[in-house]
Amino acid sequence: MASDSLPRLSRTEALERVARSAHDQWLEVGQLANQHRIARYGLDATYVHNLHVNPSNLCLAGCRVCRFGVKPGSSRGFVLSISEILDQVAQNHPDEVHIVGGLNHEWNFTRSMDLIQSLRNHWSHMTIKAFTAVEIDWFARNEEQPVGVILERLQRAGLDGLPGGGAEIFSEILRKQLFPNKISSERWLSIHETAHGLGLFSNATLLCGLGEGWEERIDHLLALRDLQDRTGGLTAFIPLVLQFPDPDDPRVLAPLERLAIIAMSRLILDNVPHIKAYWPMMGVETAAVALSWGADDLDGVIGRERIAHAAGADTPEALTAETLCRTIRAAGFEPVRRDGRFRRVV
Repeated sequence: MASDSLPRLSRTEALERVARSAHDQWLEVGQLANQHRIARYGLDATYVHNLHVNPSNLCLAGCRVCRFGVKPGSSRGFVLSISEILDQVAQNHPDEVHIVGGLNHEWNFTRSMDLIQSLRNHWSHMTIKAFTAVEIDWFARNEEQPVGVILERLQRAGLDGLPGGGAEIFSEILRKQLFPNKISSERWLSIHETAHGLGLFSNATLLCGLGEGWEERIDHLLALRDLQDRTGGLTAFIPLVLQFPDPDDPRVLAPLERLAIIAMSRLILDNVPHIKAYWPMMGVETAAVALSWGADDLDGVIGRERIAHAAGADTPEALTAETLCRTIRAAGFEPVRRDGRFRRVV
């Protein structure tokens, strides 16, 4: 059910709205999304002191659009130790740690469990958000255990929730073309549903710029809305933008289209509390404008972002809290520091 006064958009209505707006009328959609964003959160715009951790970039998935992962044996490969990761966290003092790696045998399930347990032992207050549904599936297959057992063991070790990565685009045609070795959209949704049933929260993403159209984007959003109707476990939705080394590449999404995706996400995902404007992929300026197009969160300081920058992102690898606050205020909003569960931090 819709969580505010916004009438729930059907698939047909959403497509009609896109068709009408494609002729230089996106501003009207942005204004409507902003009305509902303001109704929920006023002028508050949240951010978090977070740290992105990538234990390794070794990956056997072989996704065709990924420039972060490398095959084992590559000279560009790296594998961090648990002690190196603990040092990173100790230096940054985050309220949230976000852990995403690759599918490899260096960081197996046992080692990943030990990492979560070590983090929890050192920082009882910190929100630990770790391992995409793709990684959870990898652990389950290698351990020959059901996904629920894998998630329960991670939860006991200290896991709070799952990041939204690995969703990419739920079009199976595009998934088979671009991510032939990744789990299906049905499997992704099932793993998040299982996590929610255990009391774990999760995020969700949509990767745009893959050659998809609005129909594929809307179907993706509707699948997430259906999941949220069943479980209520999604805390945030994050539209991601595919990065290209050449900024003049014709496949690069224009800022207006990035804003339109934010606005339509807010209008369709009436039951998902938060919409993030993820500045490493959207661009800092566009992300700031997105706060007036339905987004209510600017993510965080990040510490060091590797994945988008490996693909050619020209944004900073990190921002200070002061810069984030200044950016939010310049956009006309009031910065509010939060933790990994979107609770206000004083």
